[in-house]
Amino acid sequence: MHFRPRFCTDPAAGPRPPRRTECEAERGRPARPAAYRRFLRAGLVAGLCAAFAACPSKSPVPTGPNVVVIAIDTLRADALSSQGGRAGVSPRIDALAASGARFRAAFSHAPWTLPSFSSLYTSLPPQAHGAGGNVREGWRALGEEQTTIAEHFRDAGWATHAIVNVDFLTEPFGTAQGFDDVDARIANDNHEVRRAGPTTDAALRWLDARPERPFFLLVHYFDPHAEYDPPAPWRARFAAEPDRESSGFRFGAREHVVNHRNGRMPLDAATLARARALYDGEVAYTDDEVGRLLDGLAARGLDAHTIVVLTSDHGEEFGEHGSWEHGHTHFDELLHVPLVIRAPGLPPRGVDEPVGLMDVAPTVCALAGLAPPPSFRGRDLASALRDGTPLPPLAGLAAYGNFWGPAIESWREARWKRIDGGAAPLLFDWIADPRERDERAAAEPAILAASRAACQAFLAELGAVPARRGAAVRPDSKARERLESVGYTGGEKGR
Repeated sequence: MHFRPRFCTDPAAGPRPPRRTECEAERGRPARPAAYRRFLRAGLVAGLCAAFAACPSKSPVPTGPNVVVIAIDTLRADALSSQGGRAGVSPRIDALAASGARFRAAFSHAPWTLPSFSSLYTSLPPQAHGAGGNVREGWRALGEEQTTIAEHFRDAGWATHAIVNVDFLTEPFGTAQGFDDVDARIANDNHEVRRAGPTTDAALRWLDARPERPFFLLVHYFDPHAEYDPPAPWRARFAAEPDRESSGFRFGAREHVVNHRNGRMPLDAATLARARALYDGEVAYTDDEVGRLLDGLAARGLDAHTIVVLTSDHGEEFGEHGSWEHGHTHFDELLHVPLVIRAPGLPPRGVDEPVGLMDVAPTVCALAGLAPPPSFRGRDLASALRDGTPLPPLAGLAAYGNFWGPAIESWREARWKRIDGGAAPLLFDWIADPRERDERAAAEPAILAASRAACQAFLAELGAVPARRGAAVRPDSKARERLESVGYTGGEKGR
């Protein structure tokens, strides 16, 4: 059954609704005497207590660990110092990775937020869960018939809460399913988004007021997403020399996105390098705040009994294949994401085998002592992580979607990666050629055909041929205005 979460979109949300006695007075009825109201309340409480005593609870308090999922929007894997990024960018995330399972070859199933998070939540590829769409045809929501990891934990008795900073992670898009409450702070433009510091503050406040039972908490950081404008200390450390003043160069506002998509703003290498330096500053700032959240867990005595997952929905391009931003290709600057899982009793381990975000939900369920629901189709990696054995066999990793136009499909196996959806198919040996420079489709037609057949067989088993389409989302005027203000609509030629 779909559960509608409570939302808090503004800390000053307005006056409380009037009490019944006040409503009665407004309608001309006299308010009940206080003694009479106390009598009614006492009878109601006694009746409810008797009813609950007679009926067993549907959700007994679980004894399993807490779960904290830290999702950093637009964080490409190689932005982290430990994965080839700039020195000093990510000491806290790197320390977390060193204390848990750190996956060096983790991949998203889509190059933008809605379908990617939906795969993380449902353990299904986008062709099977149906969430996504594009700016030309409109967006498609995650359907209520899908089971999310938050729903599964909530139904097993965990308290569930989400702290999010983008419309795509709210109820109209289907991604709030299973959360008791959603703290959504949605910005009106790229520059006014809730930063990492206030996001961490919100998480720590919730931890202090949390229910007295295990919890499942999602903390979504948005800072590495455009617009790139790190706070002053991080700007001074990481920005290019001419951009280190707090009033200096910013990049990634709506006009940049729209003009770039319309071909009115060609980007030279120097501008992209300056933008990338600001992006690194945003990553470093977020890293500090992730560290503060982890310190907060420890200070509250929670870290020893909490599973921590850190990942991202997609990366960001800075000219590697001739463009900028995200949503538009399936190259690995967009699909290769960080993934760390730290859990009680789990030994630290580096993992080189490829994994997908689909694998996270069943693995976290197993680590928490829950059997995953049958709809989850990713791999449970928990046993292998505990005993150091090889991961379960990989059939392949499917990715699907294109925010800006017709869908792109890609399929990755142990060595080869195929991308279909442009003028011609692309094939790469992603192990030998991680930057995807040596295109091999014409030279390897048999491998190309085998890749298509394997992907079709995988999707057919899921009932995802043709690809599923979720229900159309029609945002209200305010939501559409917000999405337009950050460049999420109107960025294509002819629109």
